[in-house]
Amino acid sequence: MTTPAATPSDEPALDARLKQVLRHLPAPVGIVSSFDPDSGDPVGLAMSALMPVSLEPVSMAIAINRSGSAHDAMIRAGRFCINLLDSARREYLTPFASFAGRPDRFTQSDWRQHGPVWFIEGAPANIFCEIRERVPHGTHDVLIGAIYDLRSTGGDDILGWANGALGRLSPLR
Repeated sequence: MTTPAATPSDEPALDARLKQVLRHLPAPVGIVSSFDPDSGDPVGLAMSALMPVSLEPVSMAIAINRSGSAHDAMIRAGRFCINLLDSARREYLTPFASFAGRPDRFTQSDWRQHGPVWFIEGAPANIFCEIRERVPHGTHDVLIGAIYDLRSTGGDDILGWANGALGRLSPLR
C-alpha cells in the first residue's frame, strides 16, 4: 500500500525540508578565521559551508552570513584561513557556536598569526586564502579565495557534521 503524496499545504516550508535533508549530508566542519584590519583582533566563525573550487588556480569557497559578527571584518581584511579540526579540537567549536561564547574564542594557547591572519597551529589543515570573488546570494556571501599558503599535519582524523552531530570523517579501512 502506498501513501498519497503530500500536498503543498501539508508539507513544511521548503527551507525547513532542505535543512532536514542537509542534516544527512556529511561535511567537514572547521573554524574560519581572519582579523579586523582596524584593530588587528582575531575574528572567526564555525562553519561547514566550505568547499574546494579549483586546482588551477588553487582556490576554496566559503559561504558566510552577512549578519554574522565576523563578516564585515573578514571582507575588509580580504583574507581568511580555513582551520580544519580533528576530534581532539572539537571543543574549539563551542565558543564559536553562540553569541554568549564570544569572549572564549581565541583563548586556546595554539592560536597563532600567519601575517595578520589567525590560525590554529597543529590543526589537521590550515588553508590560507585571499578573497578574489564575492558573490552575494540571499542572506550570504560566497567568498572564493585563492589559496596562498597551506599547512597540513597529514592526519586523517577530520571533524565533520552529519545527522545533526559532530563526527569523524575518516577513510574506510
